[in-house]
Amino acid sequence: MSGHEILLVEDHERTRVFLHEVLTQSGYAVTLARDGGEALQLISTQHVDLVLSDYQMNPMDGLTLLRKVRRNLEVPFILYSAGANSEAVFRAGRDGAFRFLEFPFRIEEQLLPAIVQSLRQEPMAPQKARVGADRLTGGSVQMHRARIFARRVAPSKATVLITGETGTGKELMARAIHEESERKPFLALTVTELPDGVLESELFGHERGAFTGAVASHPGLFRECDGGTLFLDEIGDAPPRVQASLLRVLETGEVRPVGGRSVQKVDTRIVAATHRDLEQKVERNEFRQDLYYRLHQTHFQLPPLREHAQDIEPIAYELLDELTREANLPAPRVHSEFFSTLRSYHWPGNVRELRSVLQNVILWWDGRVRLGRSHLVDVLAERLGAVEVEDQLLRERMLDAYRRGDWNQEAARRELGMSRGEWRNRWRRLGLDPIRRRKLRPTPAS
Repeated sequence: MSGHEILLVEDHERTRVFLHEVLTQSGYAVTLARDGGEALQLISTQHVDLVLSDYQMNPMDGLTLLRKVRRNLEVPFILYSAGANSEAVFRAGRDGAFRFLEFPFRIEEQLLPAIVQSLRQEPMAPQKARVGADRLTGGSVQMHRARIFARRVAPSKATVLITGETGTGKELMARAIHEESERKPFLALTVTELPDGVLESELFGHERGAFTGAVASHPGLFRECDGGTLFLDEIGDAPPRVQASLLRVLETGEVRPVGGRSVQKVDTRIVAATHRDLEQKVERNEFRQDLYYRLHQTHFQLPPLREHAQDIEPIAYELLDELTREANLPAPRVHSEFFSTLRSYHWPGNVRELRSVLQNVILWWDGRVRLGRSHLVDVLAERLGAVEVEDQLLRERMLDAYRRGDWNQEAARRELGMSRGEWRNRWRRLGLDPIRRRKLRPTPAS
């Protein structure tokens, strides 16, 4: 008998009975709670060595219970859930869970070892990196479509063109498509990185003596990537000579190295990307029309981050997880104001800029305090200027108060201690009048 007291919190009776039987047979003393409220009452009146809780419960979910428990008690906490996503796992680790198990779990291989390790105070193991379409984080309609697209086009041989602003994650999308397929390997090249002559050799290869300095033959990326996926970034800036050679490969499936006479068949799938408007470049005779149509067999436009701002929080969670692990720092506790500040910024550099900002934040974070708005002000001030940052933060404070006041401006004004004139002037100066006109208040059911 272990003698350890486990509090099991589960709102489904059959699961509660089953786990109770498993745990008691394993030598644990088990107390049962049907929901988070009952669990908090039991914790306040009796000793508990470990809490094992379902994540998806009503009215209080497991994560909320975890936070409430750990305000007053340092006790090992294990969460479990069916179909948990990486955001839920990250939140749990950030807020102090020692394990997050996918339900249903294997009793002997997963549940019981997790309990033993948690009682020994061994923290959560790093979560596995996402692969394939799951790399595309976010619950918005836009990102849902991106995941569907990646999975649907992956099995085909069709050339894919990914467009979007700089920093929207075009290479990430290309990798997601590749990883959903059976192809290997994945190679990537930004066409603007190399001079014209070197670029042609790098892509198509060259024979020995083809040009000055060619002391040995080189196969080129198309042949090195035979059977795989070749990602060509910034294809809209490819020089005319390379455009012609690329068109020939796409039409014939054959590669002729620089200085060579023979051709070689290749099965290399092209995923190309650009932030340029290729149709405009075609109209200006800056990009070959026939190559454009070849590349445009299958097309996906990635949205700028500002158009799916609801995804900023889960994307930031994932980036913070990655950055803190790289810096050997604990998973950060994050205040909600940190994310509301991120959402208030317009992110012209998209996800790439978001990563840069978070990297700067983590660089100066000591790993002890909760991340909040103050950690972002200085970083964003460098991008916006102090006045614009203050306006962004004031706009956010006013909107937050407006929402808390059930969309009543008078209640929000009083909460922030502003005069009517001050509120009215700032409301208009910050461009908030259209928000009132859009009637964000939920419409009652008829």
